[in-house]
Amino acid sequence: MKKAFLLTWVVCGMLLSACTDSENENTDFTGRQVTYNLLQASDFPVYGTVTFMERADLGLQVEVKLEGTDGEAYHPVHFHYGDLGTQDADIAFTLNDLYADTGKSSTMLNDLIDNGKFGYDDLLKFDGSVKIHLSATGEGKDVVLAATNIGTAFSKQNSTGRLSIAVCKSN
Repeated sequence: MKKAFLLTWVVCGMLLSACTDSENENTDFTGRQVTYNLLQASDFPVYGTVTFMERADLGLQVEVKLEGTDGEAYHPVHFHYGDLGTQDADIAFTLNDLYADTGKSSTMLNDLIDNGKFGYDDLLKFDGSVKIHLSATGEGKDVVLAATNIGTAFSKQNSTGRLSIAVCKSN
C-alpha cells in the first residue's frame, strides 16, 4: 500500500512539473500571432506557412515552414517592402535561411535593416511580402520558391485573381 501511495505521489509530481514547464514556455509570447500561407511561386512543388508571433519583449519571432524541400541546400528568406508584384522590392529584413532538409527557418525580429523598431502592430500595418529564394547567388537568386503578401498588402490583394510574383533585390 505504501508503494502504491508513493508511486501515486511521484506520478502526480511529474505531471505537475510537466504542466509548470509548458506554462513557462507560454510566458515567452503574448498570444498575438498571425499566419500567412506561402504560395508556390515556381515550378518547384512547395507550399507552407510563415507565422509571426509577438514575444513578451514585444519583438517578433518568425517561423517559416515549407513542405517539398529536401537535401543539403539552404534557401534565403527575405522580408520585403511592397507586395509580391513589386519589381526589385527592397529588403526590409533578412530572415534566417530555410534549410531544405527540415523545411524550417526561425528568426527573432526586433529591428528592420534601417534599424527602425518593428513589432506586431507594425506588422499589421506593413505593406510587404515574404519570399523564399532557391539560392543566395547565381541564377537561383532570381527564383522564388514560395511567397506571400503580409500586413496591408495581404488585406489589399484580390482573392479571386492570380497574384504575380516579381523578382526582388536579394542583395
